Amino acid sequence: MPMLNTKQSADSFAAMKPWPALAQYGKRLALRGGELFYYDTGTEPAGETLALVHGLGDEADTWRHIFPLLAQNNVRLVAPDLPGFGRSLWKGRISASGHAEALIQLLIASGAASPGRPALMAGSSMGAGIAELAAFKRPDLIKGLALIDGCYPFSGKVGRGLLLMGLPFAGRRRYRAFRRNHEGAWQSLYPYYHSLDDLEEADRIFLRQRVIERVHSDNQERGYFASLRSMNRQFLFGMAAWSRKIQAFAGKILLLWGECDRIFPVERAAPFRLLRPDAVCKTIAEAGHLPQQEKPVETAKALLDFSGGQ
Repeated sequence: MPMLNTKQSADSFAAMKPWPALAQYGKRLALRGGELFYYDTGTEPAGETLALVHGLGDEADTWRHIFPLLAQNNVRLVAPDLPGFGRSLWKGRISASGHAEALIQLLIASGAASPGRPALMAGSSMGAGIAELAAFKRPDLIKGLALIDGCYPFSGKVGRGLLLMGLPFAGRRRYRAFRRNHEGAWQSLYPYYHSLDDLEEADRIFLRQRVIERVHSDNQERGYFASLRSMNRQFLFGMAAWSRKIQAFAGKILLLWGECDRIFPVERAAPFRLLRPDAVCKTIAEAGHLPQQEKPVETAKALLDFSGGQ
């Protein structure tokens, strides 16, 4: 494994401290290209194994309220920071395909999945597309997909804001401006929630600190832009092949959506639903783009129903 920059490693691990209830599950896995940080309940339950994949600009702590709810229901949980995000320091190339490969390596190395005992995978936003890619690569390891407020293919265009952020210089200028404007960084979170102000105070304090840490992290900046460009290329050039692969995927699929999602409204999943009319579709009331944070009880129940519906 390439040597990691000592100062960057120390700074990044000192920041982005786990949500307190998740700290006991934190682990690291050395892979070619860097080091993957992940949470793993590490048990051998009789029930399912569920891998959880965060979205663009997020980390595994997005599942902080889901972990205890699912773990107490006999589900083994594995949730990484994708390469270049959060505490997963990365020197190698970062791409959508690389994220999927890192997930596969994590499933194998942790014993969370094998050809004889495949896992379920849930992805949030961009993480839904990464979960799909992992399933295309190793359908023997992944027997079902829960796609949360994100899927490929989808209708409409990539949002103007994401396209602008994907531009080499303009995007980085906008991103780095938040280093001087912490209030602006905090305000940038509002569209992702039905009501950010209605979250518990501990959540709001945690999220404010976390978004500031993100914009000051060179590791996260690189991961963000490399992932965004890679996913934009998939959207622009790869949808025909993607559509064929999602039709061919033999596993079961859940489409789970926040009813009030302003980032990726459920109507944009129409092309996916035409390709997979067998997909189970559920919406969660009074939730935005991140129902696992705003409505964790309802989200956990939907995932439990999905995992038990063999």
